Amino acid sequence: MAKRKTIDFLIVFDHDARKQIGLEEFRNTAQALKAYGEREEQYRDNPRVEVVLLGADSIEAIKVTHSNYFEDTADAVDHLRASVGLEPIPAARP
Repeated sequence: MAKRKTIDFLIVFDHDARKQIGLEEFRNTAQALKAYGEREEQYRDNPRVEVVLLGADSIEAIKVTHSNYFEDTADAVDHLRASVGLEPIPAARP
């Protein structure tokens, strides 16, 4: 039987702050699903926080396919807004 190559990555992203606030790596899908449920429950009442569980062979692959969870999205959005003559969005405060 072939060894499982997929790694599960649990990402927690705060859309107001425009940054990743959690990243966990799992080699066991059952453990990943358990942690995913726990994070969903933890942030259930916080609509600005997104919890995602992604599988790939490496974190580099996830960074390519889901770069919005890793880039400094605040800078990217500010540059885009500036390119069309808009002011930057102020960072959210806790």
